[in-house]
Amino acid sequence: MTVINFFRKRLDVIIILSLFNFVFLGSEYLFDNNAARVTSETGVVTAQSYILAASVVGFLLFSFLYRHISRQPKIWSLIPAVCLFCGFFLYEICTRESHIRVVAAGCIFFVFLGILGSAAHYFCLCRLRQDPGLAKTIGCSYTLGLLFQFLNNNVIHLAGLESFVLLAACILLTFLILRLQSRTEPVPAADSSSPASTHPTRRAGIALFVCILAMTVIFAGLDNVITYFHAEGTMDVGRWPRLLLALSGLTAGILFDIHDRRYMNLIMYCVTVLSVLCLLIILSDGLFLTSLIIFYLSAGFFAVFFTTSFMAYALRTNSPSLWAGFGRAANNIAAGVMGTISVTYLSRSHTLAICVVALLVFVIISIALYLYSDCSKTSHAVPLPVSEPKEGAFDRFVKQYSLTSREQDVLQALLESDDSVQNIAASLYISRAALYRHIASINEKTHTKSRIGLLQFYYSRENGDFSS
Repeated sequence: MTVINFFRKRLDVIIILSLFNFVFLGSEYLFDNNAARVTSETGVVTAQSYILAASVVGFLLFSFLYRHISRQPKIWSLIPAVCLFCGFFLYEICTRESHIRVVAAGCIFFVFLGILGSAAHYFCLCRLRQDPGLAKTIGCSYTLGLLFQFLNNNVIHLAGLESFVLLAACILLTFLILRLQSRTEPVPAADSSSPASTHPTRRAGIALFVCILAMTVIFAGLDNVITYFHAEGTMDVGRWPRLLLALSGLTAGILFDIHDRRYMNLIMYCVTVLSVLCLLIILSDGLFLTSLIIFYLSAGFFAVFFTTSFMAYALRTNSPSLWAGFGRAANNIAAGVMGTISVTYLSRSHTLAICVVALLVFVIISIALYLYSDCSKTSHAVPLPVSEPKEGAFDRFVKQYSLTSREQDVLQALLESDDSVQNIAASLYISRAALYRHIASINEKTHTKSRIGLLQFYYSRENGDFSS
């Protein structure tokens, strides 16, 4: 029954994030296959670096668009545009014989995927907020997305049909994101006026970003080593590793959420140690199969870690729409750079240099993860914008602004719940329209303009002097 309740509360988020994982990884796989038609193996790796960099542009661009486009787009007006856009650039990727045109189409398409991915993570965060099952939700999404990709790559053997499935998934993902946006309230920005709260948060963000970059160097480097030896014919990887990735993602979500993610950083550090050892063993012609299994089991942990860490961190920043999806952006930055570098060094048999670099990067990971954990403890001491109301302050607020008994119920529900308007209305046994009327009435009495504005005004009055 507990498992059923878990999925019921988070089903929309799991579907959206799993679709994004499927679309992003599936499109990357499709692009690589088509780039191989028009360029060499080294050219494919370079082209992949370009599209990953393009996706980072999209991840950063979403926050700017979200803050400067005040009018919410209509779902049915955007769907045809997304269909034409995605269809055109997927067609360009799959049919053109020019290397430049394939790469150009891939870059433009991945800018769009970056925007879509950042939107997916942000609006899912709006839905989840401080959900104690955040890591499990992300783990389930990652697992489901990989299973979708596995089926698409191994069951469907027609390239055209694979493209059509990706196009349909893009359209469905866009629809679900816009639908979720219309049903959730934005995440309130953290108070940036207090240096005591902003400095630890900023330091934690920098440390986390450096940590993810360094971890990506290890995991992307190990992935490139395995791919290189597989392509060279030295080792046969096969198709089953994706299933190990799916299993590790699910396991990571369960383990990370133990005791409110208190041990998540420690678990990830242990997993990184194993991955570094795997890299060293493979380069020294050691136990390849054992190292391969450990690597793919570890990689799922990393994907869940960087997504969970940045979504949780976004709640404590003054720009949640930027940071919610930044885990994938940071990963793509380092993965894109590592692609070209690792192939160059491997092709020249600089295995000793790779081992030395891996050990140095591991030292950076150790320092960055320690600093992130230490700064997170300090920043967590500062309460988030949404907290439990104090009874005395609530009574004074109600009295000062002459709220009716029903308006008191509404305000109490808004203060205690991060849920959607629809669910809050259901909990109060009133219609959504009636709830909006009560909120509008409270807004008028308190001279505020929105639900978020009302909550921020309440907490500012709660921490100040109600008699003023």
